[in-house]
Amino acid sequence: MNVKRALHSKYRFLALIWFCLTVGEWAVLAQSHRPSEEQRDRGDAFALSRVEVDHAIALATDYLERACGTDGKFLYEVQIGSGRESSSYDIIRHEGAMYALSMTNRYHSDPKIVDTMVRAAGFLRQNYVGVGVRPDQLAVWSKPLGETPDRQYAELGGTALGLVALAATREVDPRSVPLADLQALARFVLFLQREDGGFIHKYRMQGGAEPKFTSLYYPGEAALGLIALYEIDHSSQWLVAAAKALSYLAKSRVGLTTVPADHWALIATAKLFPYVDQVKSVVSRDELIEHATQVCNSILREQFKGGAAAGLDGAFDAEGRTAPAATRLEALLAALEFLPNGEIRGRIEKPVEHGVSFLVRLQVVSGQQAGGMPGALATRAHDSSEIRIDYVQHALCAWIRYQSLFVAS
Repeated sequence: MNVKRALHSKYRFLALIWFCLTVGEWAVLAQSHRPSEEQRDRGDAFALSRVEVDHAIALATDYLERACGTDGKFLYEVQIGSGRESSSYDIIRHEGAMYALSMTNRYHSDPKIVDTMVRAAGFLRQNYVGVGVRPDQLAVWSKPLGETPDRQYAELGGTALGLVALAATREVDPRSVPLADLQALARFVLFLQREDGGFIHKYRMQGGAEPKFTSLYYPGEAALGLIALYEIDHSSQWLVAAAKALSYLAKSRVGLTTVPADHWALIATAKLFPYVDQVKSVVSRDELIEHATQVCNSILREQFKGGAAAGLDGAFDAEGRTAPAATRLEALLAALEFLPNGEIRGRIEKPVEHGVSFLVRLQVVSGQQAGGMPGALATRAHDSSEIRIDYVQHALCAWIRYQSLFVAS
């Protein structure tokens, strides 16, 4: 009995320590963003000024620029404090970092950003872009081109987001990426698209299509890449294929109360919306708006609001993970670009402000990793002490969309 009592006391003591540390980290991080007296007077404790968000954007942009080496390869993952680097690499997240830099350059043009994009594009093209299944195609292969054929495969998301990133690079430096290469990448995306608008998500160099493999985000990325190419060469085939992809997603979710937080689909929808009358035989405005409303409603139900643990205000899960929070904000903010005035817009605006503030509070603001984003707030999360380029990318994209829509000049 004494042994049991001792063990019970020990576990209670350890649990108390864990609780204190967890609440303590929330409290410390909550203090890192103190509202002004004016904000407190109007009860808006987590409001952000243009200066604060612009500072976060500048820090994150500087981080991505520093993380991109002279060869164009990004520092993929690093431990906060120790600086220990991971040897792994994911080319899709490399492309995502390029996309974030392109958004930043549109927001505030900078030759350093352009130079970083061009270097990163060179690394991507030299090491991962190779001939597709057919001679007139190019694909972004998931392993470096030197890998043996039995290990090599191409994922829809890799080629799709590669198309997005390289199209954006060509926009700032037309000499960096030939138009013919973008069109060849798009032909591989179309090769993977089914007649109903859905896609094969993975294709092995040896073995062909893997129909059982799917990724939530790949169809939205494919639509976004095809629209990006349409804006360059104005070929309707790309726009029609993008519309088919988004229509397929919308139809597959009709009537569902809860749908996945598919941010790439909403980002692509915002990109398609100015051209929707050109593809009204494929997809309608009402169909796209209904789908976006479903996604937004599902996201809004997930968000933490207030509470004693103020550090979690604006997060979307109990560990305060930053990438899921940022991608959900990207979805909500993209939807605000095309949703009509109505009740749903009013319910999005305040949660977005809280979410953006949550991300700003977690950004590393000093030291060698300044501008980086940890994977999570809670130290019990395995990635809370890690910075990965996609954590930075998604936060940066969310902040830029927020500035463009909400923050007065």
